[in-house]
Amino acid sequence: MAGTDRETGVYEVDGSAEGPTAVLIGGMHGNEINGYRVAAAATDWGIDAGRLVVVPLANIVAIERNAREGPGGDLNRQFPGGRDLETDLARAIWGVVEDADPDVVIDLHRSRGLFETHPRWVGQAIFPTRAGGAVEDAEHVIDAMNDRYVPSTMRFHRFAMGNVQDDDRDSGLLVQKVHLELGVAGFLAELTEFLLDLETQLRWTTAITELLLERHGIRRIA
Repeated sequence: MAGTDRETGVYEVDGSAEGPTAVLIGGMHGNEINGYRVAAAATDWGIDAGRLVVVPLANIVAIERNAREGPGGDLNRQFPGGRDLETDLARAIWGVVEDADPDVVIDLHRSRGLFETHPRWVGQAIFPTRAGGAVEDAEHVIDAMNDRYVPSTMRFHRFAMGNVQDDDRDSGLLVQKVHLELGVAGFLAELTEFLLDLETQLRWTTAITELLLERHGIRRIA
C-alpha cells in the first residue's frame, strides 16, 4: 500500500540452498507486540534453505496506536474464503501471500488469557489448517514447547491444540483462507500476556516460529 498511511514493508530472506517458501506475518493486531517484534527480528535471520517472506508490521496504523484494530476494524476478520476481500489492506496482504506461492503460512498473535481456561481468550494455543499436514506439525511443536520451555510450575500455561481451520468460509481468518484457497499448511500461533512478561513472550514466540519453520524444511542459522 505504497503512498498511503498503511504503507508497510515486505521482506525476503533467502537460504543458500533451494527449498520451500514460508510466509510469516506479524502485527495483524496492533497491540500484540510479541508477534510484530518477532516477525521484525526474522527479517535479519539467516536460513539454511528456501525462502522466508515476512510482513512484520502488517497493520501499521494499529501498531502505531498500540490498538488491536486499525481504521478498517479487525484485520484478521477480513479474509473470507471464496469471496472478495473486504478492505484494501486485506487485499494487499493476500496479494503478498498469493504471490509468494507458499508451502506454509505462519500468523503470529497474542491473547490476554488462556485457551479453554478463560472463556473469552485463546492464548497458549496453535490453530492449524487441515491442509498440508499442519495438524501433525502443530502437535509436534506443542509437545516441544511444553517439554522444553514451559516450566512444570506453570501447568496452566502449557500449550494446547486450537480449533482446526478447515471449511469455515465466514470466519475471515487469514489462515482459514490459506486452507480454503491455497490448500497449504497454515498456523495461527497464539501466545498469552497472562502472567507472562514480554521477554518470555518474545522468547516463546521465536521458538514456535523456528520450530514450525523447521517442520517445513527451513532452519534458522547464525
